[in-house]
Amino acid sequence: MEDTEPFELSIDLNVLDHLGINLYSNLPAVLTEVVANAWDADAETVTIDMSTEGVIVITDDGHGMTRSQIQGRYLRVGYRRRLEEGAARSPKFDRPVMGRKGVGKLAVFSIARSVEMHSVSGGVKAGLKMTEEGIRAAMAAKEKYHPESVPPDAIDIEAGTRLILRDLKRERLRRDDLRARLARRFSVIGGRNFSVLVDGRPLGEGDRKELSALQFVWQIGETSLPSSIEPVRSGVLEDRLSGWTDPQWCVKGWIATAYEPKNLKQPPDNLNAIVVLARGRLFQENVLDKINDGRMYTKYLTGYIEADFLDEDELADIATSDRQRVIEDDPRYQALLAYLAYVSRTVVSNWDAWRVEEDHSQAIADNPALAKWLDRLKGAGYKKQAERLISRIHKLSDDQDEKRILYRHAMLGFERLRLTGGANELEQALESGIDVLMKLLADRDVLEACLYRDIVQNRLEVIRSFETHVGEDERERVLQKYLFEHLWLLDPAWDRTPGSEIIEKPVHAEFKNVDAELDPDELRGRVDIKYRNTTGRHVIVELKRANRVLGVEELVKQGRKYQKALQKCLKALQREGEPYEVIFVVGKPLRDADEHEFVKNQLDSIRGRVLTYQQLIERALTAYAGYLDKTKDLDQIQEIIDQL
Repeated sequence: MEDTEPFELSIDLNVLDHLGINLYSNLPAVLTEVVANAWDADAETVTIDMSTEGVIVITDDGHGMTRSQIQGRYLRVGYRRRLEEGAARSPKFDRPVMGRKGVGKLAVFSIARSVEMHSVSGGVKAGLKMTEEGIRAAMAAKEKYHPESVPPDAIDIEAGTRLILRDLKRERLRRDDLRARLARRFSVIGGRNFSVLVDGRPLGEGDRKELSALQFVWQIGETSLPSSIEPVRSGVLEDRLSGWTDPQWCVKGWIATAYEPKNLKQPPDNLNAIVVLARGRLFQENVLDKINDGRMYTKYLTGYIEADFLDEDELADIATSDRQRVIEDDPRYQALLAYLAYVSRTVVSNWDAWRVEEDHSQAIADNPALAKWLDRLKGAGYKKQAERLISRIHKLSDDQDEKRILYRHAMLGFERLRLTGGANELEQALESGIDVLMKLLADRDVLEACLYRDIVQNRLEVIRSFETHVGEDERERVLQKYLFEHLWLLDPAWDRTPGSEIIEKPVHAEFKNVDAELDPDELRGRVDIKYRNTTGRHVIVELKRANRVLGVEELVKQGRKYQKALQKCLKALQREGEPYEVIFVVGKPLRDADEHEFVKNQLDSIRGRVLTYQQLIERALTAYAGYLDKTKDLDQIQEIIDQL
């Protein structure tokens, strides 16, 4: 015969292992559940007394429970007050009820093996005692568990509820910074009609030490900031996204950045987190890891936001029992992530600009010479880049002597990059972080500075010395040697091919073992200086005494010998197409210089031109005018560096 008994779902006591005994792993999480229950009971004061070794006593002055309420609510796992009573708000203070799952009452078994509960409602006292040992014995026997009653005369409170926790699990009782950790889990503690005392001292925002380490803060909407937050700068963020149509969907709270990431490391907690609350209590411990894009600013972030729409009565509960995780594909949670991603763009933009301004202002206050350097930088965003550079270095060390050394090297490296067109590299290095930045500056720092300065000083000395030699009418051979050693004087744009230069040798000496059939006059022709520049052009230089006055025909006659000899040698080497030029350097203008057309035609016939020694000097000084200006700049920079 078929069994017609109706099906029945039964819950084994073993479920308590998962809903209470092993659900929570730390003291603040357990106390959060007890404090939330007191809030729901319209308590005005909650006291947590841990002064007696091995015992924790938690007392509230709420409305308490009768014996029947204890049986129907407290001992009923999964009791859902909001739905079953239709009481989403408390009767006395009209508070939004925090409890929802009906399992938080079991949290105390995560830290204690014995729990005694006393409660008084309307002057009627009731109480019970439960032990983990008794619950496990009932589990093993597959029987119901019957807690032990506490006689009314053993209950010494006049109203509310008291929990007495004994036989504590010490491995879960770490009290490191308990006050701060508990204060962070609520936005209602210390507010109107609700206070929590731990060992006689009220909890409040003063217990949250990280609040004093916040540099920049962004208020969300019209949220009031805690009085202990004194930011250097603050901003305001929108409290909703433009696409949200439900008027109840809005966000409150604040997001902030610390002075340093280390300010957020307060063992055992890392406060580099954005806490999410709903209905005044913790909803998710950290949402930052869901929006972290890996950029530098996220290491400085902390925050405290409230989004009550995550815990609406009419919609599904998306928080896990231990409040460590949420159902992430829920549209409400996705909306919150979209909101945070949106406002983070404002945060990072403000943070980057504000931090540079604040840090470089402090750096200048400590080292006024930096202001002089910044004032010199014009154009191409150099000043902004330099301010960011100063800001990065300012944070590297607390030692002022170390910072001054870094500023000196950074200034020189920055100038190198600026002069060599490395602004883009610098911008990328600033974005990448200080390690990349310092490597870039070090690669180009002292060596380039020394070489650049040496070139400037050396070439200026050469020009001035050459001018002295000419003024003293030195012998031709002296000038010849001087110019040979400094060919850039002839034309700063020329660059000779290494090994191609010769001085005062027969024209054909460059072309050894070449049978070019030179006549005796050509064989005897000796050039003062001959070289080939990097474009392949042969340059023959003929120097004349500075006090001689010559005519163009004399020069062309001599130049034609060099021309013919060179052309024959090139032809013999099958290189006759190579270009060449003959230059005469004289001390005085040509006697027939006024006959411009005649002189030009004569010189063109041998591909020649004439320069005076004074023209060489003027051209070199003009070409190196930039060097002169940069020398002045370097001197000014050095003066600034010396002041650091």
